[in-house]
Amino acid sequence: MRWEALFADLEAQLAAAGQSAREAEIADRQRGESAAIQFADRLRGQVGRTLKVHLDSSAEPLTGVLAQMGSGWLLLRSAAGMHLVPLDAVRMVEGMDRFALPDQATVKLGLLAALRGLARDRYPVHLQLRGALSGTVYGSIDRVGRDFLELAVLETGQARRRDNVATAAVVPLREIAAVSSRH
Repeated sequence: MRWEALFADLEAQLAAAGQSAREAEIADRQRGESAAIQFADRLRGQVGRTLKVHLDSSAEPLTGVLAQMGSGWLLLRSAAGMHLVPLDAVRMVEGMDRFALPDQATVKLGLLAALRGLARDRYPVHLQLRGALSGTVYGSIDRVGRDFLELAVLETGQARRRDNVATAAVVPLREIAAVSSRH
């Protein structure tokens, strides 16, 4: 009888060790999968959610519904308007759940193409700048180059007309924290 108890105890220990090994393997695989997730994948899984996006600027964070993701940018829809944000200007995002969505092999609109669309249609925008220049400039995007844009600077609320242009500014794309249109 003692041997039966001994063998039963050994079997229980072996089963517990096997369960622990399986749990350790699952945890290790989850860590490996998490290590492959990129920031854009996490954001892509949040489309339709309300997020608070902190930018590389001194301005208040932008809060709105993540409406769209492109290649290197996101689009937030808020009560104040639409906000096109380069991903490299994002410093922190609040309000995300735990889901991620890996990149599909579909062609995504890049930041330059999105900015060229705004330039083509002459949408008036508020350009939020980063770093030492942090602040907002109002105007109309006239042209988008490879790594810059040209902005016809206007008085807030004015339409893009030759006589309304106060000055023309050339802004390196790396200095843009957000491009916003207000309602």
